Amino acid sequence: MIDEKKTFFKPRTEAQIQKLHTSNAYSQRNLIERIDSLNPNDDALILRTRITPGRFFKGKKGEKLAGKQASLKAYHHGDIISLNVPTTLKQCLEESRIPLKFRQEAFEKALAELKEEEINYIGYTTRVNFGDRQVRFFPFVWMPEGVKFFGYAETQTEKGIEINTKYQNAERAKREGVSVPVVVPSRTQKQDKYRYRLIHVPILRGIENLATVLNLKPAVEVGQDEEDYTEPRSRPAHDRWNFRYTWKDESEGSNRITFYPHDVAAYIGIIKKELENHNMTPLEMNPFALTSRHGAELYKKLCNNILIYDPSLSGGKGGLRHLHIDEKCILWARAIKVFRHDDIAYWDPGRDGKLKDYDWTLKK
Repeated sequence: MIDEKKTFFKPRTEAQIQKLHTSNAYSQRNLIERIDSLNPNDDALILRTRITPGRFFKGKKGEKLAGKQASLKAYHHGDIISLNVPTTLKQCLEESRIPLKFRQEAFEKALAELKEEEINYIGYTTRVNFGDRQVRFFPFVWMPEGVKFFGYAETQTEKGIEINTKYQNAERAKREGVSVPVVVPSRTQKQDKYRYRLIHVPILRGIENLATVLNLKPAVEVGQDEEDYTEPRSRPAHDRWNFRYTWKDESEGSNRITFYPHDVAAYIGIIKKELENHNMTPLEMNPFALTSRHGAELYKKLCNNILIYDPSLSGGKGGLRHLHIDEKCILWARAIKVFRHDDIAYWDPGRDGKLKDYDWTLKK
């Protein structure tokens, strides 16, 4: 039995989308502007062009993979934008730029010389040579989904996202960041809340803040007894089954820390709580490309106004389906190219208003 999403997170069904005023796209050129121009209540676009890069449709033995398999492969091994962050502790302590600047610079450099249809990035990464030295992976699709998650928690639940930023050792917290327990609601009906921690969260202002946030990661709660281990409710299922093996000739290890919408929403919750205390540090050190209101509107259309033709469906005869995760990531990267970073991947409170007030409702 497939777990059912709560109403807030349910997209239009394929049948509902096909009942809208539909048009077809046979080319990837100028595709983002076509999507952006859709009326979210009345229009739909059927993509009859492949978004997942062709190289991911080839299996180990040369066989052609189905769309779902190719998309999963692309999610694990697709193109990424590596942020040029300081790699040593000394460099971090001497750096004056905040994470936002590193994203702006890296996105601009990676996308500037590419045509829209040539862009296949699925997210961005950071890595430093201290701490656990693991790659941090930020899939593009989880950035707007995380903002949506936060909006749900703030407007549809009694307690919102529960945050505890109290700390015992202030000196250590300043040097290493704070371990913050978070309680995040589930997007799935009748499923327990997620209870875990975000560790290395920059709360106390200091020169260590950049080094701290570059080691940010989620950690599951572990009780004193083995039976108290809460891992099944601590991380989303997608994360617990997110196995990845790098190509034989890659220098990067197979394990990397992937951030999910739960983590984005939880960090926004920390930003909100600390702003109430007039503390700007978590916001200034925010590692997530929080979406603008325009970006939220575009993401809403990717979920509810777009179908793609997939010849591997319906016994080889082909059919229409929603976009896969990798396809949304790629289109999100292209939107950053077309409209630029600050218009899509940057939350400006003065321009966009409160994140919780973005409109995610649907007119069926």
